[in-house]
Amino acid sequence: MKLFIPPKLVTAVFAYFVFSISAIAGDGDWMNWRGPNGNGVAEDGQTLPVEWSESKNVHWKALIPGRGHSTPIVVGERVFLTTAREQEGTQSILCYSIINGELLWEKILLEGKLPTKIHRKNTHASPSVVSDGKRVYALFFVGGDRLQLFALDLNGKELWSKDTGRFYPERSFGYGTSPLLAGGNVVVTSESQGEGFIAAFDSESGEEVWRTIRTAERSSHGTPVLANINGSIQIVLNGADRIAGYAPESGKEIWSFSGGDPLIANTVLWKDGVVFASGGYPGIETWALDVEKQKALWSFPAKCYEQSMLLVGDHLYGIAEGGVVHCWDIADGNLRWRDRLTKGPESASPILGGGHIYHANEEGKISVIKPNPDKLELVAENQLGDEIFATPVACQDRILFRVAKYDGEERSETLYSIGF
Repeated sequence: MKLFIPPKLVTAVFAYFVFSISAIAGDGDWMNWRGPNGNGVAEDGQTLPVEWSESKNVHWKALIPGRGHSTPIVVGERVFLTTAREQEGTQSILCYSIINGELLWEKILLEGKLPTKIHRKNTHASPSVVSDGKRVYALFFVGGDRLQLFALDLNGKELWSKDTGRFYPERSFGYGTSPLLAGGNVVVTSESQGEGFIAAFDSESGEEVWRTIRTAERSSHGTPVLANINGSIQIVLNGADRIAGYAPESGKEIWSFSGGDPLIANTVLWKDGVVFASGGYPGIETWALDVEKQKALWSFPAKCYEQSMLLVGDHLYGIAEGGVVHCWDIADGNLRWRDRLTKGPESASPILGGGHIYHANEEGKISVIKPNPDKLELVAENQLGDEIFATPVACQDRILFRVAKYDGEERSETLYSIGF
């Protein structure tokens, strides 16, 4: 295990050490991959640009060593993300200053344990880290069939690590599910062939608190979310041909609904007692589930496979394969409109911040959309680099993008802070 701090930053890092950790995290920080409320929506009051370039509205940009698709998270004045240096065979957490983009530290957590094969569009650092404001938690797929969970303090000191169990992806897809904080525990899911699981580990000690079996026909990659369902706080997960709600303190299944597809790669949304889900393979469906009645309120033949959706007021926005945007009435599933953005492959999820939807496709084209239930209102299109897989983050009046560029066969990654 190694902690690397650039020499010129030692003084700056020491200054961070003397402040109490509890004072670092702020309201509205983006401390997990779906944001402060787990739904892709930024804190109210953000002032964000709709247009930018390599030289316009760029606070800073910072080199990211290695390769990864994990979304950055923001805890106070720090940005955390994971990366994998494939040639060296390492997997690490990086910490940057949100003020100026300087790399404060890198913690190498694993060496020589990269799986031999993963999907060509996946990486060895795809799950996003999560934070409770005092610690950061990172999950890595190692050795081809294991999941390893780590806890670090905000200064990069490793506190504990835990082998959480087996994950076996058919066709060597790799892993992409992010951990979740719920009830003082770190929740990890393994939607693996055969006997998969959802399990919770004490955030302070790493000891296992509970484990619930989820039998699956094939591996799946949906990330669970902590949702308020009719006043009950539940962990909700879509995958393995069903959606289910679990009690955070015990892992007991509260309800489940058979439907959907075996392979899911996104996170559900909810409002009151209704859960909204989409995507999957091989099916094509978006639907709304009434949890109390255990029945689908409506369904529509379109899917947002890797891209999670957005709720804006009484309307549901989803970006399906190929950049086709849908807007539905949440009450009855009536399709208000359907239109196409610049065509391109999709992986990142859209976010809502400052009154606009920001969506990046795999080719680095970022569409800025004004939510409008009557039509697609495309405000701007911006290009950053050649490739974006990670979901952007809107926090502290800025948008963070993890971007890749190519110079021939050579690939490099950059973290951008976009703002006025």
